[in-house]
Amino acid sequence: MKPRLIIDQALAHSRQTVDLVKHDARFFLECIGRQVDAQHTGRPAQELMEMVCQPFRAAKQPRIIFLGLGFGHAVAAARHYLPQEKAAFVIFPEAAKVPEWVETHLPENPLDDERVHIETLSPFNPIPEKYSGSQAVIMDLDHLEGLSPSGYKPTHPISLANIYQMLKSGGLLGIIGSRLDNSLKKLLQRCGFEVVHEFVPLSEKSKKNRTLYLARKGQYHGRR
Repeated sequence: MKPRLIIDQALAHSRQTVDLVKHDARFFLECIGRQVDAQHTGRPAQELMEMVCQPFRAAKQPRIIFLGLGFGHAVAAARHYLPQEKAAFVIFPEAAKVPEWVETHLPENPLDDERVHIETLSPFNPIPEKYSGSQAVIMDLDHLEGLSPSGYKPTHPISLANIYQMLKSGGLLGIIGSRLDNSLKKLLQRCGFEVVHEFVPLSEKSKKNRTLYLARKGQYHGRR
């Protein structure tokens, strides 16, 4: 059996400890034994970003906000689907050391782009007013719930209201969840979003699905 090595540890904004783990030549992020992200499970993020970015490919200065970084799967996909020179990808990482881990240990660095901006603020706090008018906000519930402070819910109505205010009209909130949660869909609708969902395999060889939610500020028209 191949050993499981803790390469490094960091303190998340929630004051919980995040472990960078290597096992079988792959990297994982864990918190108290719970997997937060894995190097090889980027397909849901890639699929989500393809859908999120599609309406903004003609925008001159699209801005995408990422609440949590993980291994940067969503950021890498956004860079691919939005090649505009003046696009902005704003990241609120789970812990200050996570961007360093991503840059150091991954074979391809998703942060190696002048359009990427790393914020020092916590993803568990409201998005600052200076980011109002953004095209999209992205969050993975496994990332945020696995590292969140006690009593915090990333989909609490107050958090969703803040995101709604930061989005421009027609902006998108993209969420990755482990299962279909109809109560979440209803909550998003009560907050003013039009919501659709899709199922995507966790990885190329996985039989497990993750649920992608697309919540539009206004009416959602789907893929074109």
